[in-house]
Amino acid sequence: METTVRRSRRRLLAAAAGIASTFLVPAATQAAYYGSETDYATPSGGPAGNYNCSTYTGVTACFKPDGDLMYVKDTKADGYDAVLEWFDADGERTGSCVNELSAGHWGVCDKNLPGGHLMYYDPARYLGGNLVHRKPYVAWNMT
Repeated sequence: METTVRRSRRRLLAAAAGIASTFLVPAATQAAYYGSETDYATPSGGPAGNYNCSTYTGVTACFKPDGDLMYVKDTKADGYDAVLEWFDADGERTGSCVNELSAGHWGVCDKNLPGGHLMYYDPARYLGGNLVHRKPYVAWNMT
């Protein structure tokens, strides 16, 4: 009888240790793109008309000052995601337009951005949701 009690205790302790160890292991941190808003670009033919564009290794990012369309192209087959990062200088909104469409493809994100604000954007490259590098920001005034 005493052996049965010991086995039960050992099993109970082993189960408790197993449950406790799941809480003691730190959770993997979630990778995130820049800003509070992340949009994934849909396939597009690229910008047409009067767009401001900025290029950096593997990325072309374009925005039209009087519109809400952001275009981003992955220009290098290197496994990185091409991203247009943006923020409102008034501090109201920040975000990313992520192109996961593969090299050579344009993607577009349609945003409803505030008029009359100074906005900034930059082309950047990410790997697995983690920033690899970015070009300094370019400013544009929303009309």
